Amino acid sequence: MAFQGKKLMDDPDDAVTDFIEGLVETYPALHYLDGFPQIKVVLCSDISTDKVAVISGGGSGHEPAHAGFVGEGMLSAAICGDVFTSPPVDSILAGIRAVTGPKGCLLIVKNYTGDRLNFGLAAEQAKSEGYKVEIVIVGDDCALPPPRGIAGRRGLAGTILVHKVAGAAAEAGLPLADVAAEAKYASEMVGTMGVALSVCTLPGQLTSDRLGPGKMELGLGIHGEPGAAVVDLLPVDPVVSHVLQQILSKDTQYVPITRGSRVVVMINGLGATPIMELMIASGKTVPKLQVEHGLAVDRVYTGSFMTSLDMADEVILRRLDAPTKAPYWPVSVEGDRPPTKLPVPIPTSCSRKNDEGSNRPQELSVQGRILEAAIEAAANAIINIKDCLNEWDGKVGDGDCGSTLFRGAAAIVEDMRNYYPLNDAAETINEIGSSVERVMGGTSGIIYSIFCKAAYAKLKENNLPFVESRQWADALEASITAISKYGGAKAGYRTLLDALIPAASILEERLAAGDEPTTAFFLSSEAALSGAESTKNMQAQAGRSSYISPEILASVPDPGAMAVATWYRAAALAVKDKYQT
Repeated sequence: MAFQGKKLMDDPDDAVTDFIEGLVETYPALHYLDGFPQIKVVLCSDISTDKVAVISGGGSGHEPAHAGFVGEGMLSAAICGDVFTSPPVDSILAGIRAVTGPKGCLLIVKNYTGDRLNFGLAAEQAKSEGYKVEIVIVGDDCALPPPRGIAGRRGLAGTILVHKVAGAAAEAGLPLADVAAEAKYASEMVGTMGVALSVCTLPGQLTSDRLGPGKMELGLGIHGEPGAAVVDLLPVDPVVSHVLQQILSKDTQYVPITRGSRVVVMINGLGATPIMELMIASGKTVPKLQVEHGLAVDRVYTGSFMTSLDMADEVILRRLDAPTKAPYWPVSVEGDRPPTKLPVPIPTSCSRKNDEGSNRPQELSVQGRILEAAIEAAANAIINIKDCLNEWDGKVGDGDCGSTLFRGAAAIVEDMRNYYPLNDAAETINEIGSSVERVMGGTSGIIYSIFCKAAYAKLKENNLPFVESRQWADALEASITAISKYGGAKAGYRTLLDALIPAASILEERLAAGDEPTTAFFLSSEAALSGAESTKNMQAQAGRSSYISPEILASVPDPGAMAVATWYRAAALAVKDKYQT
């Protein structure tokens, strides 16, 4: 039975910003951008733009990664998302603008859909502003068979080793192309596998009961998502043997490490493993590598970094040994704590929503009132199913789908009171996209941002004050096309598209048959719900669910698809009610 986890904090929603404030008070060489709570960026106090900037980041909850590895000789900046949620594009752009000089920047990104999308779109925007940007994607997970679909291997703790190699290369004065090449090479050499005796607890949420007494999990991800297998609790020796066999497997050939290779070992705690147990695991690992696998162990790092094995050569060893002031890399450099710290201003090119005036019209048109009712109903429907979405996502993902969508829905309700030009449907859809992009982050945030921007572009083609039902249907189709293009998912991949695609199909069909628009909208909402419920029978081929076994997936529908079905149906009912009154 699930129970409330114990956390030493105040408001769970403030956990990340509170952590950052404590971090910069503790370490003199760190600062943060003045953009709380939306923009959470940790950077070096003495920013140097005469070398390549190295930037990484992702969802919080993996501390000390990534902010603890900001410092001379390692990361120039870390972009912090909410817990287990990819940071939004605006935050990443703010970080790029703050630390990138003429030599450009390298973005090191863990292989998760939300991180790839958000960092990728931020990189494209930065390039359009004149910055030189390269990206290296790290997928070092060796626990699972070669992945299905479009997901690829998960990015795990081996990313920290890539940070160090890239940071040292940048510090040595190498140009961007060479820094990126060394980081990419290091990422291809590293393999990682996770083991857990218990599941993690997100701030303010219940602790999952997925692992019962006397059980352990092999191959879980860094977000606590289910791994390769749940087994009876084993002693450390066979666990270490299994992990090494998986990483060095000749069947998967994930890492090019063979007998006679030189390696670097990182024994990493995910947050709940005492240093005694980590050292015991380290003591078992090194002789097994030497005797059973015939490897030369050149370096061993044991502690809480974000467990990884990296093939070593002279260049990689030189980069790992190079000095750094990143506080959580072993043998870091200390300094005197200054008497006070003020956040660093955000670069002026980064806009702030609350600096804008109100765009809401004083009097709403008929369409404006209908649009307001639909938006409000859709947002409130998501707010009401937050816990249910989190529960589903806790079984097939990282447990934060409801919380992430809740933030977006709450922002929409709040922003609609002041900012949405409700008499202009296209501009209102664009503002919704801005709201969710600002506060949601993660895969959901960027997907919904793409959804709204594509719909906005399609609606603007007509440039008419009143949007007809046919134009709404075309906008929905444009949004689906854009999501599939940028996210890579299709029908049957067990994503939110499995609710949107049948909804769009029925909407088109019923409008073509001459149905009254509100009836067509309502019938399409039933198709969205049926499509969402059908995801129970689908094998995921995108996102974190693609790593989950079919047996677990069959127990719940896809949370993202159910969220779409929920808000879509609520909007359809609200529109129907408005037309009837």
